[in-house]
Amino acid sequence: MRLRNRPNGQVPPARPCVIVCLMSRVVRVLLPWLAVLAFGYLCLGLLIPNTLALSLDPNFITGFARGLFIRNTGSIRVPDGFGVAVFAQGLYHPTALALGPDGLLYAAQLSGEIVALDGATSKVYAAGFSAPLGLTWHDGALYVSSRNTVSVLENGVRRDIITGLPASRHQTDHLQFGRDGRLYIGQGSRSDHGELVCIAPLEGTVLVADARGSNLRVFARGLRNPYGLAVHPETGDLFATDNGKDVPGDGVPDELNRMVDGGNYGWPDCYGQGKGANCAGTIFPLAEFQEHSSADGMAFYTGSNFPADYRDNIFVALYGSNSGDPYVGRRVERVVLEQTATGYRASVSTFATGFDHPLDVVVGQDGALYVADFGSGRVYRIAWGS
Repeated sequence: MRLRNRPNGQVPPARPCVIVCLMSRVVRVLLPWLAVLAFGYLCLGLLIPNTLALSLDPNFITGFARGLFIRNTGSIRVPDGFGVAVFAQGLYHPTALALGPDGLLYAAQLSGEIVALDGATSKVYAAGFSAPLGLTWHDGALYVSSRNTVSVLENGVRRDIITGLPASRHQTDHLQFGRDGRLYIGQGSRSDHGELVCIAPLEGTVLVADARGSNLRVFARGLRNPYGLAVHPETGDLFATDNGKDVPGDGVPDELNRMVDGGNYGWPDCYGQGKGANCAGTIFPLAEFQEHSSADGMAFYTGSNFPADYRDNIFVALYGSNSGDPYVGRRVERVVLEQTATGYRASVSTFATGFDHPLDVVVGQDGALYVADFGSGRVYRIAWGS
């Protein structure tokens, strides 16, 4: 099915599941307490970013409280030969990073501001976004994903090129331009494990559109929350992280997937290497991360600062859990890819630890790896030999 934008840039509304949706509305009218719960659920979705999506599981309360108040107070730990420095601090929960054509680092904040960082100062570049989670530069313009919307900033002018995208528990995530010049968009689902009666056609997908936001369609589906996107620098293949469901103890891992046009990655029924139900025809993950670790922002290493064996490796920020063990995640993983006759083989190891809640990574113009720590409000710079 090919979904196109309307002339005003809005996504066409999904056709309702007539009988089932009507019944669900009747139930909500007859049972007011469900409406109260739904209201609280939506309020939480408005106040926190999608990677912090909450679970109504009974174990959530204690897990969330522990996750909020336990902080990593030690130093950032990296392999021998690497050094770490604070590049920027005092940010309001940085959610995304992008390297600008001017060599500056741009950071989105939960407050709705985007700031330009040079390592000494922070200057507001744009403001007024609702929970921006994705940044990418293309042809001198900055593309921003926020709640329900994808926008373009060019010559000081903001244009909302796609609107009306699904948002509740999750929202629109990272943005990435492919070698084909098209814009790829991670679009989270509105639920944890598919508990909504009607799943909208655009949710739980990777979307693709042209650079102006038109010709929007689903590129791949079956993804709970594809937060991070990155293109292989040699092959041009698209990769995405995906967050497993939040229910504590469910054994559902977070994932790294190679995205293919028309692919189905299993959510909400199938997960991991063929576990769950309705797995026929689904694509299994290339690599798995610990359950509830929240695999989010990712970047291929394309710089020259690190040793040669890091070239084309993937770095993935594991935000950690707010609905289970607060010590899960909170690190940056290294994924080494090996091309095979049928695709890729991946091996995962820990690269850096000691963060509060790392949410995004990017390779700078100097070849260093920059890590946005949502929890501490800092951006760290990791470089070889410093």
